[in-house]
Amino acid sequence: MSKLFKILLTLFLILLVLTPISYFIAYPYINEIEIQFGKLNLYEISKKTYISLLTSVSPSPEKYKTVEFESDSIEESIQSKNIVLDSKLLEELNTTLTIDSALIHGRVFQGITSKTMDLGFWHFPLSKYPGQKGNSVIIGHRFFYLPPAKNTFFNLDRVQIGDTIILNHNEGEWKYIVTETRIVNDNDLSVLQNTEDYRLTLITCTPLWTSEKRLVVISKLDKLYQKV
Repeated sequence: MSKLFKILLTLFLILLVLTPISYFIAYPYINEIEIQFGKLNLYEISKKTYISLLTSVSPSPEKYKTVEFESDSIEESIQSKNIVLDSKLLEELNTTLTIDSALIHGRVFQGITSKTMDLGFWHFPLSKYPGQKGNSVIIGHRFFYLPPAKNTFFNLDRVQIGDTIILNHNEGEWKYIVTETRIVNDNDLSVLQNTEDYRLTLITCTPLWTSEKRLVVISKLDKLYQKV
């Protein structure tokens, strides 16, 4: 024990001496060091590292499918509809969606095409507003953005029954409790149907790196869920 203590003490004293010496040596070049460090894009570095790690356990790039939704898919089911957005209330209220258990956080956008997802989480225009009675649907890309970015449903498969989903806005928040998760075909429009409860449905692509099927997370407005 005493030998270990001596080793640790020696290392501490060495660091104690070397730290100020290193500082004084580097001080004349401190501006250049800061400039070079500022050029580092830590997000891109971490993103590439993360992708490299994932691809080591994922299908080869040749098997990846691009995010091109079929004409009869959930996302493109509004193509034949004549939709007009009189206002973008959710955007005006700076609405954000947060799932702490899956490290998900980002703004909710409104639009009449699936391209809206390129901005962030998309409130499906034929569905109810959050907080209203019925089915409010929010759709997001799975791998358009990648961690450490949080405005993505990359980790949506981590969400479990009982987890909390928060939709925060300028005038308050809506809190939902996850009650169900399921995987459906990409053209299964049943998940878009209106309901008699106060529901929030989140949808993204699955399996990871493909748009073959859809991962669906269903939750209920907290105040009502507690009474069930």
